[in-house]
Amino acid sequence: MAELQPIEAALKALLADVTPLSAEQIALNDAAGRVLAESVTATLDVPPFDNSAMDGYTLRAMDAGKRLPVSQRIAAGSTARPLAMGTCARIFTGGQIPPGADCVVMQERVTEENGEALIPADVPEGDNVRLQGRDVRQGDVLLNAGERLEAAALGHLAGQGITHVSVCRRPRVALLSTGDEIVDPGTPLQPGQLYNSNRPMLKRLLETFGAEVVQLVSVPDDYAQTVALLNHAAAEADVVVSTGGVSVGE
Repeated sequence: MAELQPIEAALKALLADVTPLSAEQIALNDAAGRVLAESVTATLDVPPFDNSAMDGYTLRAMDAGKRLPVSQRIAAGSTARPLAMGTCARIFTGGQIPPGADCVVMQERVTEENGEALIPADVPEGDNVRLQGRDVRQGDVLLNAGERLEAAALGHLAGQGITHVSVCRRPRVALLSTGDEIVDPGTPLQPGQLYNSNRPMLKRLLETFGAEVVQLVSVPDDYAQTVALLNHAAAEADVVVSTGGVSVGE
């Protein structure tokens, strides 16, 4: 019987001949759960421009506490004009802060009447403004190679306008179930036989880990056939997983 090895030694031996999987380009919409093959660098600032964090009015902080004419309306997606001196602009969440403005006061604190807005006095510079690049700066590493692309990561990539990503190819896995006593569900059981409960469980676990299961093979208790099926699995798959066998046996 082979001498038992510590887990660390077994892992080292297991991984000694492992090589990285090749990369492939796929659409971002199909990349959920996949693993990045290379790091992604931001090409855009996030936010891409100074914008309002509130529905309200944008102005120069030095004009707070005054009644100001409303000189323009800025909705999200529209281009703001430079703010005229001594005025404010109606602005909505996500709207571009116009050149010249430096703060936003929420609409609940403002009274507008006849085209003029009464602005409270305590509005500091920068209030309710999301500055360009506050979350991400152009040139920052957005995601590192090896990261799995789940919901947040996909959102980061889409926010940069990315449509395709380089990901590691899914590992192809052959799943072998050994033993004459194991039969597939739906087959009448003979004395001494059991249904194969491991196969569907392990297949789903492998898929959860990101694998593509390319073979589901039943291996009889025959040495020559076992060798032949293992060789075939190794030729077709990146990883061979076998289940079955009890104690040391023959």
